[in-house]
Amino acid sequence: MGAEFLQASVVAGSTCQLRLSGPSSRGLALLHGVEIALPNLPGGESLELDCGDWFLGYMDLQQLQELLQRRNLTLVALSSSNPRTIVAGAALGLVTKPNMLVPHGAQQPSSQPRPQEQQGGKAYLYEGCLRSGDCLDHGATVVVLGDVNPGARVSAGGDVIVWGRMRGMAHAGCRGNSAARVAALQLQPQQVRIASATALGPGEKAPPGRPEQAVQRNGQIVIEDATFLPTYTPGVRPWSPVAR
Repeated sequence: MGAEFLQASVVAGSTCQLRLSGPSSRGLALLHGVEIALPNLPGGESLELDCGDWFLGYMDLQQLQELLQRRNLTLVALSSSNPRTIVAGAALGLVTKPNMLVPHGAQQPSSQPRPQEQQGGKAYLYEGCLRSGDCLDHGATVVVLGDVNPGARVSAGGDVIVWGRMRGMAHAGCRGNSAARVAALQLQPQQVRIASATALGPGEKAPPGRPEQAVQRNGQIVIEDATFLPTYTPGVRPWSPVAR
């Protein structure tokens, strides 16, 4: 395993980027490879980890975070094309940046939300984070490759699927589809609506490393493990219903 050090500039302040290259490794081999690159990293900096297509689990990232902290480096974000690595990073509270591979000739997502999109049928793909005040509205399913921050809103005629942290407001099935859902790698929204049912976000933190979805059951919104199968798990977490 090799670790390559790169400088990356950001708008506010500065950050470092550590890019993992070569054959994938985990555990002690990963920590040893990163330690080799640490002398090239300036202390007291925020750091973004580019994992490529490597699979790093929750414990791998947690141990790596502790190693970096001992060198006065703060791991704040990671990018990866591996869905399981993104899940683990989101569970650890990192800013996740999915690097999705788009097939040649496929339509690239726009860089800005398209409000009040009314075309039906195909899902709308949005790449990037939605910040406070942003509103994304589409007549079919909406897939967000990034985080939905507090104060942002996503509304869809079908499902709302967030490949990142869902911490804003989501309305799935906004045209009356009570079978729609809100799914995210880390589900902790301010408010969720499914068709006409409304609930506040759960008070407890989402379980680490486990994608979840909000669905409607007997007129109530519940949380369960996210699945793309037509069956659902019986275990749920409670929501706080909104008074009508």
